Order: sequence, then C-alpha cells, then structure tokens
Amino acid sequence: MALAALRHGVLRHTGDTDPAERSRIDLMSWVITALRHHHSRRSLGEYHTPPDISDLIAAMLADEGGTGKRRHHRGEWALEPAAGTGGLFRSAAQDLRRDGEDPAERGWVMLELDPLAAAGAAVNTLVWELGPRAVIGCGDVLAQPDLAEETLARQRDMARHRDDVMKLIGFVIATRTTEQLLDALMSSR
Repeated sequence: MALAALRHGVLRHTGDTDPAERSRIDLMSWVITALRHHHSRRSLGEYHTPPDISDLIAAMLADEGGTGKRRHHRGEWALEPAAGTGGLFRSAAQDLRRDGEDPAERGWVMLELDPLAAAGAAVNTLVWELGPRAVIGCGDVLAQPDLAEETLARQRDMARHRDDVMKLIGFVIATRTTEQLLDALMSSR
C-alpha cells in the first residue's frame, strides 16, 4: 500500500515543507474512501464533504454576519461533532492562513464515530499542522453527549502523564550524569 501511494505521487500532497501546501487536500479522506467497499460506505452513512463546500462553509463561518468582517480570535476553540477526517477544519485552517494567522494558536476538537476516520483525522492534524491543541475523540456524540468534554479531559490527563514522565526522565538523566561525574572524579584521584 505504501509503495503504491508513493508511486502515485502522495508526496506531492504531503511532502511540502509549507503546511498551507500540505493542507490543499484531505488526502486521508480519499484514502479511507478508496479502502472501503462501497457497501461499507453506505452502511456507515459515510459521506465526505467536498472541499469546495467545506471551503465555502469555513469562509461563511469566519465572516461575521455577512458583514465582510473576519471573525478570527486567537485562542478560540472549534468543535466538529461529525468530523470524519477533518475536512472542514482543513478549510478553516487554510482560511486562517490566508488571513496571516497560525491555526496552531487555536483549539480543534474533532469527534467521529468511525475509528478509521478518527485515525485519519489524527494523521491530518499532523500533516496540516493544526498544533498541539488539536484533539480527536472517537465515539457516538448522540449516545455520549459529553464526548467533547470527556475527550478534552482525557487529553489533559495524557498531557499531565507526559509531563510527569518527562520529569522522571530528566531526574534519571541528572542522576546518571551526576553518577558519571562522581565516577570520573573518583577515578582521577
């Protein structure tokens, strides 16, 4: 599969150093759609929003009341309860970039029922450089109305765990360095 993707030019879409260029398409959407049998897509109710439509929606949401004034506020969070692979957020990130803003200064919460599409969204957050506050939750938003809050809480717990592990690693490195310095000092005597 990887070789076929490379032969068919996947790096033209994901290999650029500029995140705006890498964000021109939702490659994961097309990959997942191509991998599924058409009967599976129908039974899942899987329909991907065409990029032109998601671009239009993102532009309309950014335009405050049709006034032509842009409605971008740093630090804002956006929620997509049926995110798929994140195509609407791709469009929103591109819109921000066109306005000279960095999408990584925002928070992005993508919720998706299908684990494969949620995994595609996770890949896309990296490819599109949505930043460290891009969070993907997998579950049924209708059966779990608190899924967004639970996903954010899980993300905070994982970040705390990461920070604790990093502190422990720092302590281990400091201890070993101290031990090596003491050994070197003792052997020079």
